[in-house]
Amino acid sequence: SDMDCFIHTSCSVPLVPGDQIGPFEVVGDEDCPVPSDECIHAEVGVDENGDTTITVKFDYTDLPRDREWAENCDPNGVGEDECPNFPLDPLPSDWIGFYPCTEKATDPPFKVEPDFWAYTCYDSICRDLPIQDAVSADTVVFSDATLPPFGGGGTALHKYIADAEAEGGGCYVVLLNKFEGFSPPPYYNLCEGNEIMLPDKSG
Repeated sequence: SDMDCFIHTSCSVPLVPGDQIGPFEVVGDEDCPVPSDECIHAEVGVDENGDTTITVKFDYTDLPRDREWAENCDPNGVGEDECPNFPLDPLPSDWIGFYPCTEKATDPPFKVEPDFWAYTCYDSICRDLPIQDAVSADTVVFSDATLPPFGGGGTALHKYIADAEAEGGGCYVVLLNKFEGFSPPPYYNLCEGNEIMLPDKSG
C-alpha cells in the first residue's frame, strides 16, 4: 500500500532526482526524470553487517563540455588556458571523491582533499596503467571493508566512512576528478554528482 509523508526542505535549494533526505531518495517520475546525462551518481546503502555502503555509478565515456561540474579553476586566472579547457578523456588516474557539502561554498569550491576517495578502478593504484585501461563507466561500491588504505583512514589526510559517521555524518557530495589541479587541491573536476546523507553515529 502507498504511504504519504511530509518533508520540509530549504526553499533556497530545489529538490532534484538523486537528492537524499534521511532514508528517502528523490528518484523522479515521468514529470521529474533522472537526468540521462548524469556523469556520476551515488546511493547510500547498508551491508549485511549493518555498515554503510555507497554505490557509485559513473559513465563519462563521451563527456560533453556543457556537463554539470564544479568550476574550480584558479580564481586569479592562473592557468586559464588549461582550466576549464583541460581534456575530458578518461584516464586511469581519474578518481572518485566524497566531500562535505559545505566545501561547495568555498572559493574556489572543493579546495581541500576529499574525506575519502578511490581511483575509478576502485581497488588498486591504477594511475600508471596504460591509457586504454582507463575505466570510463562502471558501478563500484565504497565500503570500509574494501576501500583502499590510501583513500580512507590509512592516511592522515583521509578518513573511513565510519569515521565520518562518528563525527556526525551529514551531507556529502560525490565528484569525479582529474589527478591534476592548479594547486592541487583543488583538483580539476570532470563532473559533479549528487548529494548523499551519511547517518549520524556520533552517539
